[in-house]
Amino acid sequence: MARKTKESRLQYGLFATPLEEMIAPDNPVRVVDAFVDAMDLASFGFKAVAPSHMGAASYDPSDLLKIYFYGYFNRVRSSRCLERECARNVEMMWLTGRLTPCYHTISTFRTYKEEDKDGKVLHDHRRALVAVFRSFNRFLDRQGLFGKETFAVDGTKMAAQNSKKKHISEDKIARKLQRLDGRIAEYLEELEAADREAAPTEKKGAVQKAIQELEANKEAVLQLGDMLQAAQNEDPTVTQVSLTDPDARMLPINNEGMMMVAYNVQSTVDAQHCLIADFSVENQKDNYLLAPMGASVKEALSIEGDIDLLADKGYHSGKGLQACAEGGITTYVAFPEQAYGDRPKGFQKPDFKYDEGKDVYLCPAKKELATSGTWHGKLGRQKHPQGRYKLYRSPFTVCSACPFRDKCLSKSNIENRHGRTIERSEHERAVLDNRERLLLDRDKYKRRQAIVEHPFGTIKRSWGCYYTLLKRKDKVAGEMAIVFATYNLRRVINIMGTTELINALKGLLLPKKARIYQFCGALFIRHKVMAINCAPRRMDLMALCAAA
Repeated sequence: MARKTKESRLQYGLFATPLEEMIAPDNPVRVVDAFVDAMDLASFGFKAVAPSHMGAASYDPSDLLKIYFYGYFNRVRSSRCLERECARNVEMMWLTGRLTPCYHTISTFRTYKEEDKDGKVLHDHRRALVAVFRSFNRFLDRQGLFGKETFAVDGTKMAAQNSKKKHISEDKIARKLQRLDGRIAEYLEELEAADREAAPTEKKGAVQKAIQELEANKEAVLQLGDMLQAAQNEDPTVTQVSLTDPDARMLPINNEGMMMVAYNVQSTVDAQHCLIADFSVENQKDNYLLAPMGASVKEALSIEGDIDLLADKGYHSGKGLQACAEGGITTYVAFPEQAYGDRPKGFQKPDFKYDEGKDVYLCPAKKELATSGTWHGKLGRQKHPQGRYKLYRSPFTVCSACPFRDKCLSKSNIENRHGRTIERSEHERAVLDNRERLLLDRDKYKRRQAIVEHPFGTIKRSWGCYYTLLKRKDKVAGEMAIVFATYNLRRVINIMGTTELINALKGLLLPKKARIYQFCGALFIRHKVMAINCAPRRMDLMALCAAA
């Protein structure tokens, strides 16, 4: 049977061809090249990064940025892997002009930050990467790819570079101390038993050594407790401390109680083409992030009118819904089901009608529940202010004579001779309006999953980007800016096509190079006769114009 014949390794062939000829006109690497070239990197705060070996020239920021975007575009995130790609990948060779920066130079570029003696930031590549993401979104907006009417917001947990063992909290410290005290008590009992039985000295020595080790461990745990207490003295909302990455927090990753030291990466996705319009890296739960994300996306896309914002019940907060209503954001946020104890339907809070004119509630028996007008404050589990509320009460003498007493009053109310009490938040109107919108337009809310969860599914499952490579919140934000810009870039290629997108990106360069084109045109006219009579010089001149 005939077999394929291989080419000799000594034969001229592939690499005798210019790199330009080896890259197809519709190759996505050309999109990455045009994308970075279209950015005004100097205005974003980028600075050239010098190699680690002394005396060598620095690398242009655009070349290093192209390396990163090409790497993330092809699911390569590690700086060491990117270094290898520069030396063996033909597309990377074309993109960088065969530059081969070392991994340390590549890694430094992503997190570079320079300050003067007074602490003023001169260059900050972490913020600059976020500026690249926002600048690309402004370009997409000019192409009409953002509908700017309906958005969906959601968050996902990205595992931080911090193990659970390097994380402390009040509960964890209490459990460790309880476990250590129990072990020490067991060894002390064993030591007393050894004394009574006149056990060998070696056994007593081993037990005493174990007790000393446990005491040392207990002292270390107490020091961690002091560290947590010091952090709480500076900020009362602090309930945990991460030792490796101080900005990371232990966050729930599902509804079954599973926890992970992570960052809560938020994204706001436009409904028209499911492009990521804005993002944020946080280290808290979703409860308090609805209004900030809505306001941020309006600012990022310069939206002056109202927008619709879809979110799951993790974002349901009266304070957030009120802030959205005041900021021109119409919310469609799922509401969590409330527990009303053993009270039957018909005697739960929604069954009590509020009279706004009188500022009273009417119970099912048409009796009024009045308020003293006193506002009470409420704090969340992490000491975040959740707003104020009033209490509306009915006298016990009225409730005790009511025929619905046993259905309406709880056992505690009857034992303590308290009438029925209703709590009304200062944000109650916004909560009820959101609930009504959701019930009247369920189909609109059902689009939320298809809009906002697809990007995270692609990024985490298909790309394997379910953890961060960097530590500290600002560095992680810079990395996520690359991830989300790459996602938008891939999606726009599918929407517009490679060639059309490249032409649109190159169109941004025309104002910058208008003077160069004008100069080249004048130069060609001035030397027209010489160009006609001398073909080589004409070709050089044409090449100069094309390069410009």
